[in-house]
Amino acid sequence: MKTSRKMKACIAAAIYLFIPLLVFAGDIVATGGWSLTVDSADLVSGAGSDLTSTYESAASATDLAVTATADYRVDVRRTDGTWDGDFTISARRTQDGSGSGSISGGTTYLAITTTDAEFFTGNSDRTGVKVQYQLEGMSVSITPDTYSSTVTYTIVDL
Repeated sequence: MKTSRKMKACIAAAIYLFIPLLVFAGDIVATGGWSLTVDSADLVSGAGSDLTSTYESAASATDLAVTATADYRVDVRRTDGTWDGDFTISARRTQDGSGSGSISGGTTYLAITTTDAEFFTGNSDRTGVKVQYQLEGMSVSITPDTYSSTVTYTIVDL
């Protein structure tokens, strides 16, 4: 009987210790995106010349909404469909959005790779956070095709 009480006390203590870890509830929603068509109109000097090498999306190509109850970090990575290794896709935050929290960082272009990288940090809720993209490396030497990559934003509890 004494052992049984000790076991219950240990289980109750273990559950109590893990509750603070479960309190953080963060969520991020990304809407929008960017589609780019490159054709003969993008030749620098007409037939026989190279393509414009760098393109930018609208400053509000993607809208992020973050719901968080604590400090957080937003990471970014890409998952390629058909992709050329000469391309570099980058992102930057162009607007802070609004809400009860604050955000910091991410205002200069960050090359998006296939592994998570810190994009910006914040605390509490923010909506209307705008993201702009930049594509570099376009050239007539790249095989014409439909290229695609999916950008993923992840919220991480700090």
